[in-house]
Amino acid sequence: MIRISVLSLSLLTVMSGAAVAPAVADIIAFFPDASAMLGKMVLTTPSLSIIPVALLTGMFSSRVPRKRLIYTGIFFYIVGGFGGGLADSIPFLISMRAVLGIGVGILMPLSTGIIADLWSGYEKIKTMGYASASTNLGGIIATLLSGLLAAISWRASFLIYLLGVPVLLLVFFFLPEQHPIQAKGKKPGNAAGNLGFYVLWGMGMFLLMAAFYTIPVNIALYIQENGLGDSRMAGFAMAVMTGSSFLTGLVFGRLNKIIGPWLPILSLSGFAISFYGLSAYPSTVPLFCFLILNGIGFGILVPSIMNGVTRKSAESSGTVGTSVVTSFLFAGQFASPLLTGGAALSIFGPGIANIFLTLAFGTGLAAVLALLSKLISSNQFQSPSQS
Repeated sequence: MIRISVLSLSLLTVMSGAAVAPAVADIIAFFPDASAMLGKMVLTTPSLSIIPVALLTGMFSSRVPRKRLIYTGIFFYIVGGFGGGLADSIPFLISMRAVLGIGVGILMPLSTGIIADLWSGYEKIKTMGYASASTNLGGIIATLLSGLLAAISWRASFLIYLLGVPVLLLVFFFLPEQHPIQAKGKKPGNAAGNLGFYVLWGMGMFLLMAAFYTIPVNIALYIQENGLGDSRMAGFAMAVMTGSSFLTGLVFGRLNKIIGPWLPILSLSGFAISFYGLSAYPSTVPLFCFLILNGIGFGILVPSIMNGVTRKSAESSGTVGTSVVTSFLFAGQFASPLLTGGAALSIFGPGIANIFLTLAFGTGLAAVLALLSKLISSNQFQSPSQS
C-alpha cells in the first residue's frame, strides 16, 4: 500500500490541464466577452504556476516534512481544480487554474522524489516505471471521464479534480511519516553543488517534452488536413499513444534490467522513426503504428531521465533534483510550438509534416550522439585484456 499511495500522486499530476480540455469550447461560450485566448489560458495557466512552485518545493523538501508538503499540495489541487467549476467570472476561473498549478507544482516533484527516498537499486528503477505508467493512466482517465462529464456541463468536468480526495486518504493512512534507513543519511546541504547535474538532466527533459508535445498540439489538425477523421479520431489516437506509454512504464524496470544503457539509444531511434513516419506516411494505419512507437519511446525516456537525476539522491533529497527537472518539463511544453515550428520553418518550410520531419532528423542525431557516447565510454573502461 505504500507504493500505491506514492503512485497515486503520479496519477493526479497529469490532470492539471487535460481534465477540462473537452469543455473548453463550452467554457468560452458561457462567457460572452471571452475570446479564443481564454481556452488557451484555461489549459496553460496551471503551468505558469507549476514552474516556480516546483523549484520552491525542491528547496522546502529538505526542511519541511514530506507529508505536510503533500497535504498542502493536495489541498491546493482540490481547491483550485474543483473551484474552477464554480467560476462566474473569467478572472476567478483563471485564478483557480493558477491555484491548481500551485498544487501540481508541489505534488509532481514529490511524486518522483519520494521514490528515490524510499527505494534504491532495481526497486527504485521499477517504481520509476510504475510512476510513469501511473501518469499516463491518469491521462487516460482524464480523457475519458472529462469527456463524459463535459457532456453534462462544463462545470461538471471540474469534478474530476475531486479524485484528490481518495489520494489524500491513501497518503494519510499508508505513506510513512519517516523515511526508511537508507533515506535518513542524505545530506540536503549538498544540493547546491549538484545543481549543474540536475540542470543537465533538466535540459534533456526540456528537449524531450519540446519534441513530444508537437503531437498533442498538432495531431487534431494533422488528422483533419490529411482527411483521416475528426476530433474523435484525434482523441482516440492520443489515447492509443498514451496507452502504449502506460504499458511501457509497467515493464520499464524489466527492460532496463535486460537492455540497460542501450535503452535510451533505442528509444531515441524509435522517436526518429516515428516522427519520420508521421511526416512521410499520412494515412490511418501508419498513423497508429507510429504513435504507438512514439508512446513507447516516451514511456522509456521519462523514467530514464527521472532515474538519472536521482542518482545524486545518496547525497541529497531525491525531490531536489526532480523539482528542477519538473520545471524544465513544463518549460519544454510551453516552448514546444515556438521551437519546433520555428526550426521547421527555417529548415524545411511551413507545415505540420515539416515539423515532424525536423524532429525526425533531430531525434535521429540525438540517437547517433548517444550511441557514440556509449561506444566511447565502453572503450575507455575496457581493459587491455578484453580489447
